[in-house]
Amino acid sequence: MRTIILAAFALCLSVSTTAQADVLLTNVTLVDIEEGTLSPSQSVLIEGTHIAAVGRDVSATAEVERIDAEGMFLIPGLWDSHVHIFSSAIEPDTAFPLYLINGVTGVRDMGALWPIAEQQALQARIESGEIPGPRLVLSGAWVDASPGSWPGMFLADTPDEARAVVARIDEEGWRAVKSYSMLDEPTYLALAETSEAAGLPLVGHIPERVALRTAIEAGHDGMEHFGRIPMACSTEEEAMLDALRSAMAAGASQEQIFAIMASRNRIILETWDERRCAAILADVADADLHVSPTLVVADFYLGNWPSADTPRMRMLPAEVREAWGKPDFRLEAMTDDVRALAQDSIALDRRTFLMAHRAGVPILASTDASFANPYLFHGFSLLDELDLYVEIGLSPREALFTATVAPPRFFGLEDQDGIIAAGRRGDLVLLDANPLDGLATLRRPRAVVVGGRLLDRAELDALEERLLEGSD
Repeated sequence: MRTIILAAFALCLSVSTTAQADVLLTNVTLVDIEEGTLSPSQSVLIEGTHIAAVGRDVSATAEVERIDAEGMFLIPGLWDSHVHIFSSAIEPDTAFPLYLINGVTGVRDMGALWPIAEQQALQARIESGEIPGPRLVLSGAWVDASPGSWPGMFLADTPDEARAVVARIDEEGWRAVKSYSMLDEPTYLALAETSEAAGLPLVGHIPERVALRTAIEAGHDGMEHFGRIPMACSTEEEAMLDALRSAMAAGASQEQIFAIMASRNRIILETWDERRCAAILADVADADLHVSPTLVVADFYLGNWPSADTPRMRMLPAEVREAWGKPDFRLEAMTDDVRALAQDSIALDRRTFLMAHRAGVPILASTDASFANPYLFHGFSLLDELDLYVEIGLSPREALFTATVAPPRFFGLEDQDGIIAAGRRGDLVLLDANPLDGLATLRRPRAVVVGGRLLDRAELDALEERLLEGSD
């Protein structure tokens, strides 16, 4: 079935059947997001998949596609650092155009139902220019204790099993090892040690029985989701960990385990300590532990869902919209106490997030977008996440840094670092207004360049129309 779907991508996603022409943008203002400065009246020449030259006097052959971008602003393409685009056989067919129309030219996949070989095959088709899509970083080799929280996980219940799993992950060609929630501490520590020896970053969840400081000392490189930071700011962090350790050692049922974890919300609210929080955040920053917050996930639990007639909903396949309208096991697992505390818990998360940013904790903009996660949208939710950062207290430049500069540097991509310069990959977004003044301009880019392929506004509109027509 997947082979049939993959064969259809060239038809469904291609915006042109002709070879991609070189592109020369002239009179454009470059936005340096790291420095927060503007360079007006620049020319950018893109040859093949990469930027060939940047400056005021850039020459090009007669065959180049010339675009006068006077009055427009050019930024590096956006990244979503935590997504799941392989949770169904047909998902990339919708996800890819959704990313492109929102200026997202790179994503890190954090866990999939597709075998790695099939993910790599699709990745190769994007890299060759056969189909347009965001650059893929495949970091979804998630490792959990038996029986596993999701299908398709690597399983490890002992340190020896963790070492064997890392060897397999390395052999298969994954970009990282992803730890998950139910690992015990000895197994997690073996996973961390073996990952480091293999030269693979350890990313993922801090397991529910492991203290945040233990993870820092173990060399955890990238933490997915934000909730463990407010928990580490609680004076009762160790007591909460011990409660779960004791219950699981005694053979607690899944229902009992979830109840213990749910009880943490009230404890954290009552025992969160600002001084303790400042100390742990300083340690996170010193360790260069990158955090993918996925704060936008809170909207799902609060019921902040778009109506059925919004464009983002209408662009989804009918079967996805139908599935999202059914009862969800995550909402059904919420206790009355958790619901009553939700607003206060989310407010504390956001207060702590601002403290983390000000402490220098490196942030990777991220959403957990997936067909398996209702109302978390490929593309659209990344812009929602950035807006949320600004609402919390970051400047537009600081928010953009988390989606343009920080991700490719953390991923170790040799040809991307959030700077528009010769030799960098041709992943760019052309905007009508200065995004340093406000992020609203991201919602409708004038053009998107992905892997050197220029998609102008008409082609982006055509992608939108194709999604709307295909979902009817």
